[in-house]
Amino acid sequence: MSENFSLLLSNTNRSIQYLKTFEKSGIFPKKIVYLDNKKKNNILKKIFERIKSDKKCYFKIFKSNNINDNTVVRYLLNIREKNIVYSGYPGSIITNNHLLNKKNLLHSHSGRLPDFRGSTTIYYSLLKNKTIYCSTFIMRKKIDSGKILLVKKYPLPKNILNIDSSYDHLIRAKNMLEVIKNLRNLKIINKKDKKTLSYYVIHPALRTITLNKKY
Repeated sequence: MSENFSLLLSNTNRSIQYLKTFEKSGIFPKKIVYLDNKKKNNILKKIFERIKSDKKCYFKIFKSNNINDNTVVRYLLNIREKNIVYSGYPGSIITNNHLLNKKNLLHSHSGRLPDFRGSTTIYYSLLKNKTIYCSTFIMRKKIDSGKILLVKKYPLPKNILNIDSSYDHLIRAKNMLEVIKNLRNLKIINKKDKKTLSYYVIHPALRTITLNKKY
């Protein structure tokens, strides 16, 4: 069935996991907006063709990988859906305040907010607390600072080495699916916006230490 949300995707493994998770659940967006970086991805293409053949949702493809492209922004501002699931390219930051204020851009972050903001927080959480969390929130201009909709703890993967290549994407998609299923009943999680550290891309040495620890 089609739900009242749109899905913004990129040519990434994370977006593939989002598509697989939603397709498996039988829940589809009204629209899929795809930012094309012109690199071939046969898995993504096959999923698109399968969903298209079922005519479950409308597709819009932009020949741009830039979320801040004026044409992309105008299109997103004019679609009927208020809620847009965001799975853009790594490192992309939405700079258009009008878009951020008019639409609910929903993002899943593999860290417990507001304590673990920034990049590769799944590693820092493991290193500091031996835990894995995922938070889904409404994006704002300040990174990882929007209204929190869901914070959920996840078990450690059976193979810790898969944490970056697949597990990170999986928990984000699962968290997002739970939010979409319960959009009408969700309440904003009130967490004091305390001063916290912003984490940066983890150093390779720290990453190796994290993956080799006993949990």
